[in-house]
Amino acid sequence: MKKLNIIYLLLTLIVFGSCLDEDPKYTTNSKVVYSSEQSAQMALNGIYGLMAVQGSFAQLLPEINTEASGLCWTSYNLSDNRCQYTRGVIPVDNEFNDLVWGALYQAIANCNIFIKACEDGESGEWSTKANMIAQAKFMRGVCYYALYSFYGGVPLRLEPSNRENLAMVRGTRQQVIDQIVKDWTEAAGDLDETSELASSKPTAPSKYSAYAYLTKLYWVMGCNAWAAESGDYWASNTLKNSWPEMQSSKTYFDKAKEYGELVLTKGGFDLEPDFNTLYNGTRLNFSKEFVFVVDATKNTTENVGYNSLHWTFSPQNCSQGETWGRSQPNKSFYDWAHGTYQDDPRLKVTFISKWIKYVNKQPSDEMMIAYPYVGKTINDTTWVDSIVKPGRPPIKVPVVTTRKVLVDSIDYVKGNYEDPTNPKVEELDSLLRVTYCQTKGPSDWNINDWPYFGKYMTNDCSGRYANNNLYVYRYADFLLLMADVENELGDKGTAISLVNRVLQRARNSAKPASVYPKDLPATMSQEEVREYIFNERLFELAAEFDGFTDTRRRGIEWRKKLLERNNNHHITAACYQYGLDNEYAAPWREYWYPTDDGKEDWNTYLVRNQLIPIPRIEMTTNDKITMEDQNPGYANID
Repeated sequence: MKKLNIIYLLLTLIVFGSCLDEDPKYTTNSKVVYSSEQSAQMALNGIYGLMAVQGSFAQLLPEINTEASGLCWTSYNLSDNRCQYTRGVIPVDNEFNDLVWGALYQAIANCNIFIKACEDGESGEWSTKANMIAQAKFMRGVCYYALYSFYGGVPLRLEPSNRENLAMVRGTRQQVIDQIVKDWTEAAGDLDETSELASSKPTAPSKYSAYAYLTKLYWVMGCNAWAAESGDYWASNTLKNSWPEMQSSKTYFDKAKEYGELVLTKGGFDLEPDFNTLYNGTRLNFSKEFVFVVDATKNTTENVGYNSLHWTFSPQNCSQGETWGRSQPNKSFYDWAHGTYQDDPRLKVTFISKWIKYVNKQPSDEMMIAYPYVGKTINDTTWVDSIVKPGRPPIKVPVVTTRKVLVDSIDYVKGNYEDPTNPKVEELDSLLRVTYCQTKGPSDWNINDWPYFGKYMTNDCSGRYANNNLYVYRYADFLLLMADVENELGDKGTAISLVNRVLQRARNSAKPASVYPKDLPATMSQEEVREYIFNERLFELAAEFDGFTDTRRRGIEWRKKLLERNNNHHITAACYQYGLDNEYAAPWREYWYPTDDGKEDWNTYLVRNQLIPIPRIEMTTNDKITMEDQNPGYANID
């Protein structure tokens, strides 16, 4: 079956390529491939596989969402794709941008082929056909939602491609929104009541998966409209100009509540009782927390999809597989989380600062450490008898062994800090100050001067591929956004109860239950609940699939707070200034926002970074999109 999936994928790609022929024989393929339920299921599995490739959910969507969030550090090399997202200066020919655009449109193209072929009168008939078409429409909606989140309006390709329709103008924001709503609404009508996941097939989303996505879409639009109503510079100007159809925030929040209540009452979703179960390094085939999950595998010789998140996020030499740790939490986010959440069990899952070093795919005796830990090499001396000549007394000789021990760290719970989320340099002892408050020179720079994201760390991997599924949309995400919706509609009590469900699960993930995170008190104001949810989402969903949108949905002032948190972080600022004073440059330095060359003010920088540029490769192959159609602020970035 798995080998047939590969054969089918190649066939669909050949069909897609043949659409450029003078006389593409599309219906011929539909007769052969879509003649039965079995062959159609193979085709559908191939589309799911395209959701788990480098440019999609298997690597770059969570990676870019993290790197462009303002919560991330990457090696400071101006020509590096990752640095360009983290720094917020993205050229139109960024390689990752090309890969994301291409992967999402490739999946869309195969959805179009599948939908058209199944709806063709010459294809076969089987009982699950409507459900399969619904799955393809659901996935097409997911892809267009990702494109909309990154780029705003994009070309709406809804038919199998041919010479006549390859060049296409950008759809407006509203046109793309309308198509996403159409796909998910139509999908909901024919999807099953419950989801199914087995190791041999991808997850089939339920109708409530589609409703949960509609809830998320209307929630994002509501947040955008709220920002405009609040006078946000970007939302009331740039966004409004590109989205004149924008309605009131209440209109969108009401629609989000309408769909969200269906999910809450009928969806059958629930939180996994132990947060650690989601991210303990083992393959989780099914959970009620999965609103939408993509099946992935480490065995790429027989399967289309794969998962390289362990390779991307985990520390080097932490498993038998390949890891690079290229996207790391910045110090300000790490310290804010640890100072805010204290003994929250999610901290040990979300972040990694200690691990056993693997050598030749086997664990060694060496402990590796990263920020905020400091290690020291200690020599242990043991005196043993030497070999002596017969009749003479033995002679003791020293045998020296070397070991590394932890001697220091920032204590966020018991430390004597005025603000445990942002320790001052003078509050640290001398060893911590020397280790983390001074930019390293070329000879002693260490990538472990920053911590790591730990959710995807696993030993169940082969090379760069991990054997874990991709949790694209979790129920915790849904509960938090629904809490936001309820709070904006004036039902603060329901909002707090929904948030507390997530916080209670977090506490109960430790035995005995931890003290933090504490439930929200009923005395909180609407504004306090709004801000708490904003920050709670950043922690609960760290390094997942929505960091880009989450940090931008309420406008540029809310994102500015996150970037200023980085600049105002005492350890980061000291390290950054030390590098300037000693003329240290890339890649061993901290990020500074908006840009440290003084060429941009905050508004210019933030407005540009609300979106990602349309890739140059699209503009060079599509003559209906020119630089005049480019997203704001990118015309002069090379």
